[in-house]
Amino acid sequence: ISRSIGDIYLKKSEYNREPLFAKFRLPEPFKRPILSAEPSIAVHTLQPQDQFVIFASDGLWEHLSNQEAVDLVHNNPHN
Repeated sequence: ISRSIGDIYLKKSEYNREPLFAKFRLPEPFKRPILSAEPSIAVHTLQPQDQFVIFASDGLWEHLSNQEAVDLVHNNPHN
């Protein structure tokens, strides 16, 4: 979600300058956006045996595998 509202300096080169802190600025100008707010979409038809759906951003998948996310949700049920 933060990629859709933040990190504009990685989407538009004109924001890759002051007042952005130097530690965040890219040393080289870029012609195309490095980040995009366009989502990746996967379609899965729900089946009777499906128990839950996980909506997550890349921030989750950087730290958990698919199975780890499933185990986390399955072992911590909520009505």
